[in-house]
Amino acid sequence: MEKNKCTGCGVCENVCPKGNISMESDSEGFLYPEIDVINCISCEMCVTHCPVINPLESTEKLKELKAYAAWSRNKEIRYNSTSGGIFSELAHMIILQGGYVAGAIYDENLLVHHHISNCKDDIIKLRQSKYVQSKTGKIYARIKKILDDGKLAMFVGSPCQVSGLNRFLDKEYKNLLTCDFICRGANSPKAYLKYLLSLENKFGSKVERVWFKNKKNGWNKFCTKIEFENGQEYYADRYTDPYMKGYLKYNLFIRPSCSQCQFKGLPRYSDITLADYWGVNLRDENVDIEQGISLIIINTKNGKANYDLLIKRIFRKESDLTDALKNNQCANVSIKHGIYRDKFFEEIDETDFMELIKNISKEREK
Repeated sequence: MEKNKCTGCGVCENVCPKGNISMESDSEGFLYPEIDVINCISCEMCVTHCPVINPLESTEKLKELKAYAAWSRNKEIRYNSTSGGIFSELAHMIILQGGYVAGAIYDENLLVHHHISNCKDDIIKLRQSKYVQSKTGKIYARIKKILDDGKLAMFVGSPCQVSGLNRFLDKEYKNLLTCDFICRGANSPKAYLKYLLSLENKFGSKVERVWFKNKKNGWNKFCTKIEFENGQEYYADRYTDPYMKGYLKYNLFIRPSCSQCQFKGLPRYSDITLADYWGVNLRDENVDIEQGISLIIINTKNGKANYDLLIKRIFRKESDLTDALKNNQCANVSIKHGIYRDKFFEEIDETDFMELIKNISKEREK
């Protein structure tokens, strides 16, 4: 497979029977499989389980997909979530039943990796969008063991990661709930760390917490909040924050495969798709949209059964699927790389992140 098609989902690392595959960073900071060719036994498990080379739909799709506008009735959960807090409600439900939830969290270095837990306190760490590609590690193998033990498990990841899990398991599990999200593209961990380093130099302190899409100024503002060890705080919206400009405006540092994503469109590979419901139109004018509204797409019977269990904990209103996706074009369309992407990665090792984005902005405006 060509390198620019690899999504970095990590299923090959999980499925190798000899443990001869590891995920290593390239010059752009993205993870790719490295194979110990000397000890390779040529079993081709990595090839047959790759969701790009051998896509697999492991779930029975609904004949008519259902879409909803929804949010948690718990104000704290809703405010502290990226959109409406439906992930937190689903996770809470699974853990209350003795199950496990897997999703992306920040580690001690503020990088992002997949983590699995049966502790409800960890839901706080698992929720919210991270806007940098997560390292899956051996998460698929850990989920398989939990499922084989007869316990419930919920997995949340990008569409390619959900497809990777399905391909790794190679069969349906009734005790598994999968959720993906409408993904714009996976950002480079290297670019993200350079951004944090630039802020640390500016504020004279280590970053303590990263909170993308903070709702201090409302759900639509894409406010980034960074907290520092010295007590200072940084706030900026999507139009002024250099990282968000580099991601949303200039398309500088998404993964190569994301510009030709094979996991777009409907139906999805997951049971439930989570997203922001941009452009939502509700008849009740008293609804505070600025607290965040989730778009929920139910793809399977399993997804519907689990979603229906939340009925008392959430507000939900069924929506026309076509209308729901009008302002979520990334559900079907891949974002193309920006014209200054090569320049960004050529200069990022020698240039301060903020300065580099500023220089690219000036060139764009010429």
